[in-house]
Amino acid sequence: MSQAHHHANTDSYYIPDALWERGRNVIGALFLLGWSAALAGFAADHSRFYQGYLVAFFFGFSITIGASLFTMIQHLTGSAWSVPVRRIMENIMMSFPVLALLFIPVALGVHSLYEWSHAEFVAKEVLELKKGVYSAYLNEKGFLIRAGIFFAVWSFWAWRLYSNSKSQDATHAIDPTLSNERWSAPGMLLFFLSASLASVDWVMSLNPHWFSTMFGVYCMAGGAWGFWALLTFIFLRFRANGIMTHSVTTEHYHDLGKWMFAMTVFWAYIAFCQYMLIWYANMPEETIFFKVRREGSWETMSGVLLFGHFILTFLVLLARNSKRTFNVLRFATVWVLAMHYTDVYWLVMPNFSKGIAFHWVDAAALVAVMSTMALAFWLRLKNAPIAPIGDPRFKKGLEFQNV
Repeated sequence: MSQAHHHANTDSYYIPDALWERGRNVIGALFLLGWSAALAGFAADHSRFYQGYLVAFFFGFSITIGASLFTMIQHLTGSAWSVPVRRIMENIMMSFPVLALLFIPVALGVHSLYEWSHAEFVAKEVLELKKGVYSAYLNEKGFLIRAGIFFAVWSFWAWRLYSNSKSQDATHAIDPTLSNERWSAPGMLLFFLSASLASVDWVMSLNPHWFSTMFGVYCMAGGAWGFWALLTFIFLRFRANGIMTHSVTTEHYHDLGKWMFAMTVFWAYIAFCQYMLIWYANMPEETIFFKVRREGSWETMSGVLLFGHFILTFLVLLARNSKRTFNVLRFATVWVLAMHYTDVYWLVMPNFSKGIAFHWVDAAALVAVMSTMALAFWLRLKNAPIAPIGDPRFKKGLEFQNV
């Protein structure tokens, strides 16, 4: 077993070597399988590959943004309950450099995905009033430059927060905590604005005739929801393998469940607000988004999101006991992640198809993207503490009790 740090609760904050190697082998196998299938899909149909890949990429990106925002929220609020689970938050947040590489297929597929990238689009199809806006903002060069700036800022900020946290493992100093608080205040504003712009660039502009002022918030609400589900899922898997069983208690799972529940309600609130404002204004350039999703099999998926994404999850997580019952939480995490993928699929694919046409390349792209992120995540856990053991609030976090 790797070197271990033992608290009085007898937990080790390191992944045992045998378990780490088994996890690496499983993730590595999925990585090879996913990319082999994805490349086969690319060879068979370039356009269809790019569409499925964009769904998978944005799914992974949205969860990473959720992890980043909530890591900074923990620093800004001085939260103690979340300290034992924060290192895993930070590791998910550190996916940005990998996502920058995973963005390459999206960059290569600009002409297949975005009609605004075609020269004749601005000349013929856009209202005179908007031609200047489209030519100045929605162009291939600007699209790629903005993406480069976004990933540079996100990666640097994530590295700064992560390295500060890691430096405490040996020193137990207070300075990194104070530094992360200072970085998190402007970081929240910067990430919120940049992630909103990225959502507009990568997803909303798939239909450049449509716009919504709430789209960025909608995407981040879904990503935050997916992040809490993924974080809870990871710790339930840790628990099943005897890792941090004393450090992350029922009390912590209760709060993780609360956050999943809160994000369920928040997503529903934002989704309703966006729908209500568009319905009330009844402007053709806005209603087209929902018109398309109320036709054919897309209407069925819209209903699935209403009842599956919101109502069922709301009812499952509403009771106090459900958030303290591991089997219920286990179901909820898988269900939430499935619904979040469905939501992203619902945002992207109606721009290309008049009905649901799930293709095997969609699954291949999802496995390829998520296994790449998972492999980088898992490699960071090798011989490294999986909890911020040097944080001054760590002991208080271990003793956390719900009231």
